[in-house]
Amino acid sequence: MTRRLSENVHLLRYPHPSSLRRTSMYASFLRISDALHLSIFQQPPMNPVFRQAPRVLWILPALVFISFLLPSPGLASRIVINSEDQYNFALKMMEKGEYLIAVGEFERFIQFFPHDRKIPEANFLIGVCYLKAKDYENARNVLQGTHSKYPDTEVGGKALFWIGESYFRQRAFSEAERYFASVVEHYDLPQLKNGALYRLAWARMHSRKWKEASQTFKKIDKESDLYPSAQELAEKSLSGEDLAYKNPNTAGIMAALLPGLGHAYCRRYRDGLMAFVVNGLFIWASVESFHEGHEVLGGMLTFLELGWYAGNIYSAVNCAHKYNRHKKNEFLKNLPDRLNLHLFTTGSKSMGFALRINF
Repeated sequence: MTRRLSENVHLLRYPHPSSLRRTSMYASFLRISDALHLSIFQQPPMNPVFRQAPRVLWILPALVFISFLLPSPGLASRIVINSEDQYNFALKMMEKGEYLIAVGEFERFIQFFPHDRKIPEANFLIGVCYLKAKDYENARNVLQGTHSKYPDTEVGGKALFWIGESYFRQRAFSEAERYFASVVEHYDLPQLKNGALYRLAWARMHSRKWKEASQTFKKIDKESDLYPSAQELAEKSLSGEDLAYKNPNTAGIMAALLPGLGHAYCRRYRDGLMAFVVNGLFIWASVESFHEGHEVLGGMLTFLELGWYAGNIYSAVNCAHKYNRHKKNEFLKNLPDRLNLHLFTTGSKSMGFALRINF
């Protein structure tokens, strides 16, 4: 479009010779040749520079517009990132449950302020955020690194505590016991030690070590806020020994003697009836096949029955374990857990540095 307009302007300024010839013919026909001065169209040749004038006229406004978009050093905005504000913003994201965002903000804090005295706690809180996001593997890696780097500090002790908490949440209670016991052994900070004792006792209750759990609860200091709850749990935990558990071995033997009887022992009457009927039908069909002279069919049915019979025993043993686990969980559900884990994530506030970035 621009090119065509340029060509039209050029033709108006410099008419083609054929156009001049037609104009002269029309003037002769109208007898006005003398009055018409065709010399007005004979202009000097154009300078080549001006032939590009229309294109230049389009480029100049574009350059001016772009110049307004580019920042000027004199008008550059200034953003100040304060270490305290950055740290608190990461904490805010953590409190809102945006754990992975909080991880990024804590890492930004560590990158911008590598000499800030809150760096150890920021590393520790990254691990806690991973744990709360249920990324237990990354959580343990970060917390183990924090504990290794700051072993003799409160942050190192809290990191060890939260490694135990990660195993506790995954129901790996034996591993959880090991880490909580390590906190109790190596750290004398009252709040941390009492919290580890409290969690250690709970892990032992989940492992059905009722007497050990009761003794562990009694070790909590009287000055601790956990003391009243610990004394209550020290008594109630002993009641776990009186829970009516089912012996898995007994369930297996009963299922071997009579299919379905082991399930009935565990109060799974419907499953027991199904096991009795299915095994009974296979046994009856196998006997009838051999009686009728169908040895091959009888052998196949017998082989299948052996699978059902073994499965009946395994299922009865498994039912006993499930029954005991359900009984234990129902018992523990009614016990009060007064441990405030938030106390093991917060730290003391401190003044920070400031990072200034110019754009």
